[in-house]
Order: sequence, then structure tokens, then C-alpha cells
Amino acid sequence: MRMTLNEAASALKSVGDLNGSESVIVNNIQTDSRLVRSGDLFFCISGQRMDGHNFAGQAAEKGAAAIVSHKPMPEIETPVMLVEDTIKALGRLGRYWRIKKGKKVVAVTGSAGKTTTKEMISEILGVRYQVGKNYKNWNNQLGLPLSILKFSGDEDYWVLELGINNPDDMDELAWIACPDIAVILNVGPCHLQGLGSVEGVARSKCLLLDYLTGASKAIVSLDYSYLIDEVASKENIVPVWFSCDRADADYMATYKGAGEFEIIDHDQSLSFSGAAGWSQYCENIAASWAVARDAGLDQAEIIKGFKKFRSPAQRFSIFSHGPWKIIDDTYNANPLSMVKAINTAHDIAEGKNLVLVLGDMAELGKDEESVHKELGKTISNKGCSGILFQGKNAKSVFDGLYIDHKHIFYEVDNETQFITALNSLNLSGGAILFKGSRSTRMEKYIKFFRNWMQSRP
Repeated sequence: MRMTLNEAASALKSVGDLNGSESVIVNNIQTDSRLVRSGDLFFCISGQRMDGHNFAGQAAEKGAAAIVSHKPMPEIETPVMLVEDTIKALGRLGRYWRIKKGKKVVAVTGSAGKTTTKEMISEILGVRYQVGKNYKNWNNQLGLPLSILKFSGDEDYWVLELGINNPDDMDELAWIACPDIAVILNVGPCHLQGLGSVEGVARSKCLLLDYLTGASKAIVSLDYSYLIDEVASKENIVPVWFSCDRADADYMATYKGAGEFEIIDHDQSLSFSGAAGWSQYCENIAASWAVARDAGLDQAEIIKGFKKFRSPAQRFSIFSHGPWKIIDDTYNANPLSMVKAINTAHDIAEGKNLVLVLGDMAELGKDEESVHKELGKTISNKGCSGILFQGKNAKSVFDGLYIDHKHIFYEVDNETQFITALNSLNLSGGAILFKGSRSTRMEKYIKFFRNWMQSRP
């Protein structure tokens, strides 16, 4: 980003005297006063734990070009740009930069796999184009505009993931992103506390399609009836469909085993392999392939990009430790992503021991107990050698287990309980999956597991 203070003030619709600094160039946005450098524009964001307005003075002392605030600050000599709501103002600035630069924007949403798909699309498009993308998973009303404002504008494509928790979120995010290509990856029972039901999730995700115009493209999964129904209710939307099991889709990706995938590109079939070599990635591949074809890439370029792709940290990263394959999927969890992870972990175990180290799934509202009980049934149907569970929903998961799995269930909350459970299972190798909602911090159990492995004779 590079703009004058006067330009920023116009985009923000702020009031306040710039004190002769109108022509000062701003190159960066900061919301953390500790990171402010000379010439940065500092936004005072009011959060649950801290209020950025309390750190405006520190930002000014460190050389901020101006302060964006929703309350007057007469004690600060640095120009103060007054707005009604600093988060909404940040969104306006992000939208302004997106429209000014006019880059092709790919917006990705869904209940599971957004970050992985965003990274995969970016890697594939990067074979031919310059690509900008969200930093990590900065995908909400704060992170999305911050990501956009970090782009120089020299890129050809911006690939943006959009994450929602409440019914109005998509309207705000899609308005900022102004997508040229909208990807709706999947839908499942996530954020039910805010979105109410799977139907509510589908309705809110598909609001993204309302922001497509002209030659814009909708790329949607054909594997979820709720998405099919929502798309059918939209006027003038003719989607490009992708799938993992329906041959009537425009693009279908399937996993053939041994790291090999098959893509059906309209009527043409093609097999290929890459570092991300498990069934978990079929959905990501099909969606990414559809985007890449729309961007003009040929099949060889797409496969080249896929071979370069590596899974983001804590998102189904697989590595070996002695006789064990460790699956780190600890970044987050919801019912859809949990089932996908368990199914793929079962494949990775290849008939050997499978241990599930799982934590609570959050934001499920009134469905919390029933969804965790259903998780127990899913685990029993798939089969495993041990279940170690952390969280308040342990009893619901236990209640859902079939009788032949109850004796290998352990509730854990610390390293001692975890190690005791592992010793009781007395297993010598296989695959072990770690997964739970972000609040559970399940990655700590990977550290405990390594400690246990190193202590064994």
C-alpha cells in the first residue's frame, strides 16, 4: 500500500485537521503500537482485552503519520483522523485500495479448509502470475482489510479467504473484497452459535455470490445439497461446479491411493501426484483446479503448482517420529473438518493402530452435546485403537461411542494424564491424529507425545 494521508482521509471519510500533513506518504497500517514505524497509519482498535486508543500516544511518539480514532485526542499533536467506527473505517480503506488497484480477486469461503485452499490456489496461480494472499488466516473484518492493505498493487491476483461467525459477516467481508471469482468450498455444522443451523451456514456463505457482477464466476461444490439449494435461489448465477464424487460436475477430483489423484476436467481425465498426497485434499484440488482453469492456466501449469504446494502449519501436517506417523491438524476443528480428518487419518494408518487425540469443538450453541455425541458414533464406525479427549464435552463423546470402543477412551487434561493413557494403551506404532478447536491448544499434546517417545527404552 502506498497513498497520501489526504487520500486515506478521503477513503476513510474521516474528519479532523491533518495539520499540513496532507501529502505525507503512508506505506503501512498498524493496529499494534509496538510495531509502529515512522510514517505508519495507526488504527485504534477496541478489542475484548485491550483498547488501542490507550496506546495512541505511544504510536505518535514512535512516529505514526496519523492516528485513526473514534474519539477526540486533543492531547496528541500527531494528526487524528476521526471516524465513527475504526474497524468499519479500516474496511472502507481496504475496499478503496482493492477498487483502486482493480486486481483480480479470488474469494474463498467454506466451513473447512479455507486456508489450505487459499494457499493451494495461490501456489498454482503463482506458476504464471504474481499473487497476493491473506497473511496466515487473517480472514475477518480486521484481518481481511489489513491483508489487502499490505499488497503493493503490482500483483495480478489477490486470493482472499473470508471467515464468518455471524449472519451479517459475509456482507461486510464481500463488500470489502469485491470478488471476481467466488469459491464456496463446502458447508457443515460450524459456528452454529451464531449461524443457527447448517441451512443458516449455507445461506450466509452464499451471500458471497450476491457480490458478483458481470463476468464474475461462482465456483461451488456440488457435494452439499444445502449449497445446491442456495445457489438455485440466486438469480443470474450460473456456477462452475466441482466435486469429489459426482461425475456430472465440471471438475471432479478423486484420490486413487499411494499419493495419486485423478482430475476429471470436463470430459478429460488426468492423473498426477504431489507432496499433499491424501484424500483430505480432494476438495481443495477440485476447487483450485477450477479457479486455475478460469485464470487460463493449462493442466501442466496446474500440476506444477500443486507439486510445489505444502500444507500450512497445523493443518494436516504429517511427519514421522519413530514407528508413528504424527498428524498435526491442531489449528482448529468443527464437525465437518473433524470427520474429514478422522477419515483421512484412518487411511494413513493403513490398517495399523490409529490413536485420536481430540479436543472440544467450539461455537456449536445448543447443538454442542448432540454434535459431540455424534462424533463418538463416527469414531466407532471408523474404528481406532485409542481415544484421548480433552474438554467439557468428553462425556458426550463417550456416550456416543459403541460399547467396543468405550474401554479405550481416556479423558485427559495434562501431560501426566496423557502419558498415563498412552502407557495403558501400550501401542508400539501406527498413526496418531491431534485435533481440536483453537481454544483447546491441542498442539501441546504433540510436545507431550514426543517427550513420551524420547523417554521410552
